[in-house]
Amino acid sequence: MNQGGEGPDVVIDWTEGDTTVRWSGPDGSVEKTHALAPTSVLAWHEDGETLVLVVEALDFTPDSPKDNAVVYRPDGSERFRLCPPGDLMPGLKDVDGFFPAFLSKGRPLMIMATGAGDFQGRIDPATGEIVETNRWR
Repeated sequence: MNQGGEGPDVVIDWTEGDTTVRWSGPDGSVEKTHALAPTSVLAWHEDGETLVLVVEALDFTPDSPKDNAVVYRPDGSERFRLCPPGDLMPGLKDVDGFFPAFLSKGRPLMIMATGAGDFQGRIDPATGEIVETNRWR
């Protein structure tokens, strides 16, 4: 089942709850297996290229990595691993990581969990940073 649409040249084969994500495109078929089921998988087209986003399961244990989202090229190579910005709110230190992402206006809207509520932001495809951040809902 395609979650979040298809890029013009990528078709995603993933169903919520599955630990294996597959997609196919002009470079062939790709398969990525995760220890826990990802929360979101989607593809989109931006700045002349198709990208695939996998948001891995969120780990709430203390001192766990917060970079639980990765953007791949259609061939399966990693473009960048995403990390929530450290300056979402003055004094906010407990950023947990990414929740599900959604396509909004053709681009991923990233949801970030924190101890002070959830935030949203967009991926800057040139740098891999999360920009345009503000409170979610």
